[in-house]
Amino acid sequence: MTFDSSTDVKQKLNRSRKAIGKEPNLFAGIEKCPVAVGMGGPSPGTARVNKFHNGSVRTRCELTRVQGLAGPDYPGPMEQQDDLFFRESVFAWLRAESITRELFTRDDLSRFMWAGRTTRLVGTQTGIWRVKEVSDAAISILTAFVPDGAARPYEDTWGSDELLRYKWRGTNALTADNVWLRNAMQRQLPLVWFIGVGYSTGTKTQVFMPQFPVWIVDEEPRSHQFVVAVDEQRALPADSSAEIIEITKRYNDRVARSRLHQPLFRQVVLQAYERRCSVCRLPFAELLDAAHIRSDADGGAAVITNGLALCKIHHGAFDRNIIGIDPNYRVHVKESVLQTFDGPTLQHSIKEMHGEMLRQLPSSRSKRPDRNLLEERFSTFRAAS
Repeated sequence: MTFDSSTDVKQKLNRSRKAIGKEPNLFAGIEKCPVAVGMGGPSPGTARVNKFHNGSVRTRCELTRVQGLAGPDYPGPMEQQDDLFFRESVFAWLRAESITRELFTRDDLSRFMWAGRTTRLVGTQTGIWRVKEVSDAAISILTAFVPDGAARPYEDTWGSDELLRYKWRGTNALTADNVWLRNAMQRQLPLVWFIGVGYSTGTKTQVFMPQFPVWIVDEEPRSHQFVVAVDEQRALPADSSAEIIEITKRYNDRVARSRLHQPLFRQVVLQAYERRCSVCRLPFAELLDAAHIRSDADGGAAVITNGLALCKIHHGAFDRNIIGIDPNYRVHVKESVLQTFDGPTLQHSIKEMHGEMLRQLPSSRSKRPDRNLLEERFSTFRAAS
């Protein structure tokens, strides 16, 4: 496994142990790979420390045995502190893997190493998953990608409190998957939410954005669903004043927008445009944004048809009406900019785009920019010009 740092994992584990009344000093003085450390000291594992150019240290471990667990193979379900240890290891692995990739396939998520063997973090078909040899509580939930307008097998929605409602599997409260989530809720265990954002280019293989930690904070049996908090979100406090409830809702909305909605919108749009700028086809995702056609502040929906994949230069130019895009997907440059002469960047990046058609569009017509929204936005560009 690859980790952000041994120290980071130990600090999080110590905080988790404090929360459940365990002594926080079990890792005192231990500077080995965290997964090569059992619940009382190092265990026979191999560790390699890698130093990166920025001076950070990351540890790669391949475990042969975790001390404190029953035998060299997988044990039965863990105790609470061991379960937290497992989950922190999953989160650390996802953080490290996200350095070189933003999205994961189900196959990618079947390669997590734990106790010397590969372990799946998602099922091949189901949305609720647990690692049965490790815990009787779910480790992840998954929402499959469904194109806009298509029917969904489960209607996961957002409540008025800005918390996710994640549907049971079926309608039986005692279905195993539902019991796994209930166990996680009752023990206040963190999970990963894998959100489908599209398909790998040229395939029907879904790719997922991981969001973690998330918490099951309540259950609504009549609606056959669980209530899920993302990271720092809060359940509405019972018997509180209307003012406190409103403050909590606004806080939850702010967390959801910054931690979930904006990153999710970016991934969905970039995936639809095959991770290229729609104006210049720049292929580096690190330099791409998902631009709203109708802005979020003006009520623009976070859907693919209200988005454009744009590089940093063209996103800034679009937002400031230096360039406009008409309903026929043609690029226009502001007249005053066309009359400006100031070096090759302006010439090649902006002025030469004038009159050009968008060079990258989604292959599916249903994902292309909404022409009515473009007309609305283009009228603002004309007025500014």
